[in-house]
Amino acid sequence: MTYPAFFRGLIKTGMMLFFLAALSACNSTPVVQQQHYDFGPLPANAIETNSQSKLQLNLTEITAPVSLDSNAMLYRLQYDNVQALKAYSIHKWSMSPAQMLTQRLKASLAARGHNILTRGDGAGNLPSLHIELDEFSQIFSSASQSHAQLNLRANLIKANKLIAQKNFEQKIVATSPDAPGGARAMREAADAIIADMQTWLATLPLK
Repeated sequence: MTYPAFFRGLIKTGMMLFFLAALSACNSTPVVQQQHYDFGPLPANAIETNSQSKLQLNLTEITAPVSLDSNAMLYRLQYDNVQALKAYSIHKWSMSPAQMLTQRLKASLAARGHNILTRGDGAGNLPSLHIELDEFSQIFSSASQSHAQLNLRANLIKANKLIAQKNFEQKIVATSPDAPGGARAMREAADAIIADMQTWLATLPLK
C-alpha cells in the first residue's frame, strides 16, 4: 500500500521520535536515594528507673581514628583482604560512629537514672569516662555471612589519675549479608557493649 507523501512524512517522524525516546530511556540512569541509619530508640530493657546504684561521672566525647571520622558505613572482606576498609556507596550512618556511640551511651545511662555530666557542666570533682573507639565495621567471613565488630577502650580518670581501664569487644552476627543487616547488628553490638560497660562501672570506686 502506498501513502501520500504527507502521511509518509508523519510515519517517518513518528518512528524517529519513538526510536529517540527508547534510546533516551535506555541511557537514563535512575536516581538512587541514599539511605541513612542510626541506632533507633532504646530497647525496652535499657530503661530501668529503680537502679540501686546511681552513677555520677563526667562523660567526654568518644574519640575515634581518622578512618572512622565520617558517616561512612564501613565493611571488611575477611576472605579477600581484611586489612582493606571499604564503604557502602548509598548506605550511610546519620553521623559518625563516635558521635552515635556518645549519644547512645548518654541516653542509656540517663534512662537508668544515672547522673551523667560533661566537663562544661562544672562538676570537675567527678570521675571522667574517656572512651576510644578502635573498630566499628561489618566483617564478611564469606559472601553470604557477616557480623558487626565493635571494639573500644574505656578509661576512668579522677583527679588526673587513671583509676581503671578496660577493653570491650562485641561481635554480633548479621541477619543478612548487606548494609541493613550490618546496621541492625551494629545497633545490637552497641547496646551490648554499653550494658557491659555499665556493669563494669558499677564495680568501680566512683566516689
